[in-house]
Amino acid sequence: MNSGTRIRQFQLLTAYAQIGEVVLVCFYTDEDELAAASALVPYCAEIHPVHFGSRRDGSGGSKVPQWWGQLRRAAALEPFLANHCFSPEMKSFVDEIAPSCGLIHVGRLHMIPHVDSLLNSNPRQQRFVLDLDDIETVLKSRELRISPPATWHDRVREYSDLFRLWLYQRRAIRSFERVLVCSQRDRRRFGHNAGVTVVPNGVDLPPEILHQDSDGRTLLCLATYGHWPNVDGLRYFVDKIFPLIRKEVIGARLVVVGRDVPQAVHALHDGRTIWVEGTVPSVEAYYRQATVAIVPLRIGAGTRLKILEAFAWGRPVVSTSVGCEGLDVVDGEHLLIGDEPRVFANACIDLLKDGQLRERLVRRARELVEGHYTWDLVHQRVHDVARELLEEC
Repeated sequence: MNSGTRIRQFQLLTAYAQIGEVVLVCFYTDEDELAAASALVPYCAEIHPVHFGSRRDGSGGSKVPQWWGQLRRAAALEPFLANHCFSPEMKSFVDEIAPSCGLIHVGRLHMIPHVDSLLNSNPRQQRFVLDLDDIETVLKSRELRISPPATWHDRVREYSDLFRLWLYQRRAIRSFERVLVCSQRDRRRFGHNAGVTVVPNGVDLPPEILHQDSDGRTLLCLATYGHWPNVDGLRYFVDKIFPLIRKEVIGARLVVVGRDVPQAVHALHDGRTIWVEGTVPSVEAYYRQATVAIVPLRIGAGTRLKILEAFAWGRPVVSTSVGCEGLDVVDGEHLLIGDEPRVFANACIDLLKDGQLRERLVRRARELVEGHYTWDLVHQRVHDVARELLEEC
């Protein structure tokens, strides 16, 4: 479970398993992921893995129909993601299993096409829950603002797709009995829809704050780098912020840890000021060595598990507003926030130099996690939602 989305979906699955039998239909991309699915056996009555390569993108497998697929999606007001991850094999599994289910949980917008026919049946035989750990329209609009398309043709295509995505998301919100979001901020994005329910992210809480073996100069950036916004945030930090820190803190170094590291990130490694570690078996040693954890995101939606994890391990955090949005945090109380390079750099410098400030933030952040962001609290909210819906069946 090495990404925020996977960790969240696993925790939701275990919550469902505590109140009923779970049948899981999921994608896998390689043999390692397929083998990892065996860890889910204790929580599931059945597991039906589907290879991600079995999906289709609406192009029909040839170059000419690719344009036809784009035109068809435009005419149907369907966004790109509605077909990009669609798998006939997965839909077949879902259709076969659905009659025996009282509640169907769908993880994110791109999985909705596998239940479209069930959502449109009348009367419905099941209750449906959609989990939106990211708000796709917010994510895409921020991507377009930070990295706008180069040509007018690409701009028209991408902004048209954003409009279709907004319509698709709005229809989805109305189609599901419950829509789970990570924060009150995300809930407010959907107005007064009674079906939108806050189920926050959580974290496994160590018994006590981790002892620090830091040299007092180490910044840790931990993320999944197959997710482009994390790469963008890291490059933004390295290009605009890190040079400012190094002028003030002699020997400051950056350690980059996370899975799916692209070559562009590996190329940052110099063995002196920047270490790129990639995938590691355990993050504990890296948190132990870290002086400050950084979250320099410029693009994102939902809430960041990496911030809650740093809080739980007892490491002070510097984040952008985007990086920590949706969490009940206060700048200067639980973490430091900087949206401009100089402000972000100064926050890092202050924490690297001031041990008492680090201790104060760590103590208040840990209290916040203990009171609001444990997986036990998340499980209870899922239980309440599931039981309420099942009673309606």
